[in-house]
Amino acid sequence: MVRNPRSGFTLIEMMVVIAIIALMMGSAAMGFRSLAKSDLRAATAHLSGAVRYLFDRASTTGKHHRLVLDLNDGRYWAEVSDDKFYIPRDAETAQDERRREEGEAKQDEEDRQKEDERQKRGTEFIGGQSYDPSKMEVGDFRPKRVRFAAFKETAIKPVTLKNAKLVDVYTPRVAEPTTAGRAYIYFFPMGQSEPAIIHLSDKSGSAFYSIVVHPVTGRVRIYDEYVQPPVAERYDDEGNRIAP
Repeated sequence: MVRNPRSGFTLIEMMVVIAIIALMMGSAAMGFRSLAKSDLRAATAHLSGAVRYLFDRASTTGKHHRLVLDLNDGRYWAEVSDDKFYIPRDAETAQDERRREEGEAKQDEEDRQKEDERQKRGTEFIGGQSYDPSKMEVGDFRPKRVRFAAFKETAIKPVTLKNAKLVDVYTPRVAEPTTAGRAYIYFFPMGQSEPAIIHLSDKSGSAFYSIVVHPVTGRVRIYDEYVQPPVAERYDDEGNRIAP
C-alpha cells in the first residue's frame, strides 16, 4: 500500500518519534551527569593530594603552612610562614574570625603609621628595631602578628575548581562550618595539622564528596557522601542552646 503524500503521520509513528527523542535526551543527560561527577571526583582527588602534600611539607621544612579555601570563588591555594602560629583556645564563629582579621589589619596599618612618624622624628635602635624612647607605648610590646606569604613551590599552584564547588569547611577552631568567604586549614612543623572536613559538590548540588583530614598522621580519607561534622552544641550565658 502506497502512502498518500498528503496524509500526515499516524499516532503510532508520532509515539515512536517521541520515544526516540526522549531516549536521546535521557542518554545525553546521563552522559552529562557522569561527566560532572567525573570532574567532581577529579577535583576532590586533587584537593586531597594538596592537603597531604602540605602536611608533609610542613614536617620537612619546619615552617607553618596553611591551605586557603575561597568558598565564594571556588578557589584554593597554599601559603607559608616562618612565624609561630597558635590555634585559638575557644572556637570562633565566622563573624568573630572576620572581625578579628579586620582588627588585626587595622592595627597593622596603625603600627605602620606610627613607625613612619618615629622615623621622621629620629629614632634609636633597641634589639634591632627602631624606637622613639620618648613615645614608646604599651602596644609596642604586643606579640607580632603571624604573617603568611604566597607558597612559591610549583608543586601546588592556585586552583580554580571546574564543574565543582566548595560547599563548606569544618575545623574545631570554628564554631560552625564555614560556608562563605575564606576558610583555613593549618599544618604545623611537628607533623600535625588541624582535623578538618571539606565538602565538595557538583554544580547542581546533587552529588557530594567529603575529605576528612586526620590531624596526627595527615591521612586523608575520601567519602562519596556528605559526612556530618561533629559540631558541638553551644549555649549562651543563660544556658539557652544557640542554634547553628
